[in-house]
Amino acid sequence: MNGDAWNHNIHYHDLVLRALPAHAQRALDVGCGQSLLARQLAIHCEEVIAIDKDHATLVSAEGKGNAEPRVKFIEGDVMTYPFPDGSFDVITIVAALHHLPLKPALERFRDLLRPGGVLAAIGLFRSHTLVDFAYFATAMSTSYILRCAHRYVDVGAPLQDPQETLREIRTACDALLPGSVLKRQLLFRYSLIWRKEF
Repeated sequence: MNGDAWNHNIHYHDLVLRALPAHAQRALDVGCGQSLLARQLAIHCEEVIAIDKDHATLVSAEGKGNAEPRVKFIEGDVMTYPFPDGSFDVITIVAALHHLPLKPALERFRDLLRPGGVLAAIGLFRSHTLVDFAYFATAMSTSYILRCAHRYVDVGAPLQDPQETLREIRTACDALLPGSVLKRQLLFRYSLIWRKEF
């Protein structure tokens, strides 16, 4: 995690970083927000493209101290920005996939990855089942404890409620990203890890 700073997204940065492929050269951080993850990716990758379509968020991210020369900021929509296919060894997206059309976004990320590349996502889903609501109740108390134990920081980016259920997300991943691993995480999130075959 980023020192003592904490929120529900930062909590899962380490999970994302553990999924990085060996010798990753070029990374794309989608919906980079305040660029906390992008700056961590730069420790492991030669170049990190941090893209966000929200102007105010990106200005704030670029203005953070300790500028990292390996991070390049782009204001734009990842769905239409002219990245060539096979451009990246790793694509990360934390709490932003639900801002995009799910199936087209998964197809886009699949195409942008090089063979052997990894998609690592932390996403939000709409609670729908009794299991979802049971996890939600547990997550509320856990979240409170973690907020008290750490220095809570605001996400600093536009928020949006997720529309897809976990089952709908899993179905899309199974169809478009064969072999992907999707796991329910405690703090209102799921993780998605997929390695593109050679």
